Amino acid sequence: MNRKHKIAVILTITLLAIPMILQTVQTNAQDVIYVTNYLYAYASPNPVGVGQTVYVSLFFTKPLPPAYGSMFGGGVYNDLSVVVTPPEGAPITLASDLTTDTTGGVGGLEFVPDAVGEYQVQAFYPGEWLTGAVDEIFLSETESPIATFVVQEEQITEYAPPPLPTEYWSRPIFATNYNWAKLGGNWWGLGKPSFMNTGGYDASGNNFNAYSQAPNSAHIMWTKPIAFGGQPGEPIEPNQESHYTSTSILYKQMEGVILNGIFYYDKYPNVPGARAGRAAIDMRTGETLWEQEYFGDTLAFASVLKFHTIQEYGSQAWLWAMSDSSPREFRLYAPLDGTHVANVTNFPSGLVGMFGSSPAGLVDTSDFLTQGSVLIHYTEGGNLVMWNSSRCLFGPSGTAVLRPSGNIDFQRGIQWEVPIPNSYNDEPISLFMSARTQEAIVFTYYPAIIPTFTVEFGDDYAIDLGIDTKTGDILWGPVKRTLVMFNEINVVAAGEGYYVRHNKDQNTAYGYSAMTGEQLWGPVQLEGIPLATLARGAAIAYGNVYIWDFGGDVYSIDLETGNVEWTFSRGTAGYENPYGIYPIWHFGSHSIADGKLFLAESRMYDPPLFVNARRLAINCTTGELVWSVLGFHGRNTGAIADGYLLCYNSYDAQIYSFGKGPTDTSAMIQQDVVTEGDSVLIQGMVTDESAGTKDSDRIARFPDGVPAISDANMSSWMEYVYMQQAKPADAIGVDVTISVLDPNGNCYDVATATSDVNGFYSATFTPPVPGKYTVYATFSGSESYWPSSAVTALNVESAPEPTAAPTATPAPMTDTYVLGLGAGSIIAIIVIGLVVILMLRKR
Repeated sequence: MNRKHKIAVILTITLLAIPMILQTVQTNAQDVIYVTNYLYAYASPNPVGVGQTVYVSLFFTKPLPPAYGSMFGGGVYNDLSVVVTPPEGAPITLASDLTTDTTGGVGGLEFVPDAVGEYQVQAFYPGEWLTGAVDEIFLSETESPIATFVVQEEQITEYAPPPLPTEYWSRPIFATNYNWAKLGGNWWGLGKPSFMNTGGYDASGNNFNAYSQAPNSAHIMWTKPIAFGGQPGEPIEPNQESHYTSTSILYKQMEGVILNGIFYYDKYPNVPGARAGRAAIDMRTGETLWEQEYFGDTLAFASVLKFHTIQEYGSQAWLWAMSDSSPREFRLYAPLDGTHVANVTNFPSGLVGMFGSSPAGLVDTSDFLTQGSVLIHYTEGGNLVMWNSSRCLFGPSGTAVLRPSGNIDFQRGIQWEVPIPNSYNDEPISLFMSARTQEAIVFTYYPAIIPTFTVEFGDDYAIDLGIDTKTGDILWGPVKRTLVMFNEINVVAAGEGYYVRHNKDQNTAYGYSAMTGEQLWGPVQLEGIPLATLARGAAIAYGNVYIWDFGGDVYSIDLETGNVEWTFSRGTAGYENPYGIYPIWHFGSHSIADGKLFLAESRMYDPPLFVNARRLAINCTTGELVWSVLGFHGRNTGAIADGYLLCYNSYDAQIYSFGKGPTDTSAMIQQDVVTEGDSVLIQGMVTDESAGTKDSDRIARFPDGVPAISDANMSSWMEYVYMQQAKPADAIGVDVTISVLDPNGNCYDVATATSDVNGFYSATFTPPVPGKYTVYATFSGSESYWPSSAVTALNVESAPEPTAAPTATPAPMTDTYVLGLGAGSIIAIIVIGLVVILMLRKR
């Protein structure tokens, strides 16, 4: 919230404490009541620095009674003005012709002083007659006391929220951590991909969450089975069609929404027609927070409404479900525990989509007072109708509180309805809604020459019309487009003020302005193999349209110029499937966030569930592959929020949560007292502490913990840990930095080690001086993991002083004599001794 809005909110809350009464000062014979008003001006902050913004507010001490206003509150005071007088110079009229809100206040007027000194502020009210009164009432002219504020040279500091986290974080985000909001995000379920009740982001079909980060590696946080999956075991013959059913368009799997870091989904046990209720799970841990039995409705979407009335302000969240049988109705549930809140009844039958799905919608971000309102557009009786959830919950005349309960009439949420043109040059046409964006709704008439399940054999023209999303005004058209006879040419994507057609038979694309109807480029020929003409999908984000096809190719086209910016293909698949390539599925199984396009190599309807299909994460700017991992993800959209991606994998019928996980680093010095000059060995482990590593399977296989592995090896490592694939032979761990705080207070790095496939690392260093050392082992984090560290200590004792040589003890004379003789003398003595012995023998 900016500071202007803060001031307005503060004043509103202050005024509510004042009783809503009028002071009558005198009455004349004609029953005219003259009312004395009390008007005040207020400036903040005070003091303030030169060049900094001062916010000026005006308020009466009493709001007017409801009889002179609406259900939101009383009437309003009109024609106020405010004047600021600098310390030197003429007074400045800051604003005039002001009208208060229903609390009697005007907030958020801005003034930027350019000189030091004391400034004066005063407000003026000319007086006026009240309307709607039984007696005539005149609000007397008044002016506020002069308020002052001081401007100084020194700048005052503004609130700085805590920096963005550099370690593992979780919900809730603290209310005053405004900058952290960019880390969060929700997944509304307002989009209805083909064969799904919910699960897409919104009605645009782009599945583009612009308000969340997304994972930069294939690191898995946890997995959760939602039905039997994978191979059932012999005697069922193991092949590409014998797995437990997991790709059928008629069997529901995982169609979820995300609010406040919680993933909500209806449980389907993979048995036709069976329902098992609803579940809420923590998207970081996979923990089940609550479950409820099946109440005869299907999860439709989620919403968060920011509101501001004279009584309350803030945001409220709801889960919306739609009843599965007539009469149709929306049902509101509290997302914290699944408590039923209210029903929205009198539901238009035409809003029920294919397979009973609820209508798609958009989230309104433009209205400051009701951000998050759900806008649903539908056609009825030849009209385009817009339904607004906030209008429905508050009611058309408004209320001072937001308390939905009981049965609420759907019809009171209708904000407007406008007729849709039904002819072009006197030719009858039947326009249908072909695209919806925040800016415009595109209607199209595309006649089929040979009617089939879809418009596969179309005429050589189409007629387009653009209508303003918020007002219902016609922006342009109807306009006639020249197309190719008998070709299948549909609007495949819309957003950011554009919409795009694609000719599936010729693999060409056309770009148009959704705001003016002008054709901007096309046809643009896309290269590709013949399989590209079987199916394709598209989405708009970041100024580009991304088109992918069954031939395994992805294209990025600049929306303004029509230039193909890049292409992507994973290449040949050899004998891994019948196609020789890796087909990319459409029908809404994609998602976009944080500069990445997430696509599913897959197919539906019939066999095979081919091998080596992968979830792809492609850089939206360069077309480079950021990461990929094994997964047959075509059945459902991947929901993204808070930096996590949740997918349903048909290979094993499990939910997978991808994202950056927590870690643990340990450090140990076995010989922690050493002598100066000795080396020291530091050793420890770096392990993955994500919730999935604590399940029974991972604990049994990795009793010492799941090792943390490098980003470069992450995909193959996760496939080994969670998908029963071979252990990668070349996997390496992560880098650990060893640093010390030495006895002299100096801190420095002494070694770097890389952990191995077991998570183990070791390093040596030689302490340079004696004394106590604090030793730190730090893993600084990666795209897959948050950082962690450990600390230990050692003591280095001084080396002992060298021992002096001892004084020699005097030797006996004989020893001295012998020791003093040289080698030659000893030999001579021996010779003489032998001669003497021989002479004695001769005698």
